[in-house]
Amino acid sequence: MSEILQKIKDQKIVPLFYNESYEASKNIVEALYEAGIRVIEYTNRGHQALENFTKLKEISHIEFPGLLLGIGTVKNIQEMDDYANVKADFIITPVINEALVKHALEKNILLIPGCFTPSDINIAHQNGLTLVKIFPADALGKNYIKSVKPVFPGMNFMPTGGIHAETEDIREWLNGDAIAAGLGSSLIGKDVNEEELTLKTKHLLQQLNQ
Repeated sequence: MSEILQKIKDQKIVPLFYNESYEASKNIVEALYEAGIRVIEYTNRGHQALENFTKLKEISHIEFPGLLLGIGTVKNIQEMDDYANVKADFIITPVINEALVKHALEKNILLIPGCFTPSDINIAHQNGLTLVKIFPADALGKNYIKSVKPVFPGMNFMPTGGIHAETEDIREWLNGDAIAAGLGSSLIGKDVNEEELTLKTKHLLQQLNQ
């Protein structure tokens, strides 16, 4: 976990997206990579997800060296195994349960589970996980992480869902003890322009690291 945890902390944002087109998906990854992004979550939200992700992983070590490419919206053990078999660098779930966590630990899969309640976070904590996704973050608010963090020493939190791709909004989450924010449609819209995405992401990274 240490390498990805450090990269996520340094990056402060984790872009996440899905596109039915492999070419469009590759272009988006390239645009983000050119902006300086080294951790990306591709989401399991369509029929082409596994095929597209497999192709992206096959080329990533050559075309995008140093990129950690993980898969999100994984909801069951079969999906977890499918993506572990094609060497996902990490797996993110929208939910957490003991079966998913135990399976990930047995298979040495790097799991970042989605948590909403303190009980959810406790499952991750009791099983030795050190990073959870808080989802949906906008339903909980920017003070939530600061409120629950003292109960779970050593746990790191990445809010996702409803976060704006704007410096001030992200900073408020970071000031509330998040290590990074997951950014979806607010950063990568349906009609994304790759050149604009690179410029927007690069500017966001620069602002957050000032």
